[in-house]
Amino acid sequence: MPTIEERDLRRIWHPCAQMKDYEELPPMVIDHAKGPWLCDVHGKSYLDIVSSWWANLLGHSNEKINARIKAQLDRLEHVIFANFSHRGAIELAERLAALVPEGLTKFHFNDNGSSAVEAALKMSFQYCQQTGRTKKIRFMCLSESYHGETIGALSVGSMDLFAEMYQPMMMENIHVEAPDCYRCPFDKQRGD
Repeated sequence: MPTIEERDLRRIWHPCAQMKDYEELPPMVIDHAKGPWLCDVHGKSYLDIVSSWWANLLGHSNEKINARIKAQLDRLEHVIFANFSHRGAIELAERLAALVPEGLTKFHFNDNGSSAVEAALKMSFQYCQQTGRTKKIRFMCLSESYHGETIGALSVGSMDLFAEMYQPMMMENIHVEAPDCYRCPFDKQRGD
């Protein structure tokens, strides 16, 4: 009978991973999690230092968050925003409006970071097109930046490890050196 790791490798393609590496290093199959800790099917614990790709900033199995999610699921799990809305989104937008600078009055919700980046790119492009700035068709990107896995998000990132293969499909953008006070490529110090 195959192990759970072998079953995983038969059916799952893992993003941002070299599948060849799994010949020697099988995937860690997580059984449960609590707070910052992930626990695998073999009882070993791992500190989730990247918050499962920065999406779980308040820890795993957070009782307060889980209770609110369960209550929302009992009421409504999803509705498309094209001509529809729901009370939770409206109330969240109102709360956010009270926190952001004056003039920021509309909110666009996405279910993941890559989609949020794609939406921001499209909104920026559309704004320039509709306000007569039709020559503005490129974005500026900082070196060593990462914004997600979609083609647009990869295009405004500068991590060649993830993007090199897709270069022919990507947008042509302006890539500039990010400020790095720790290892400044320009031999500058923090103060200058």
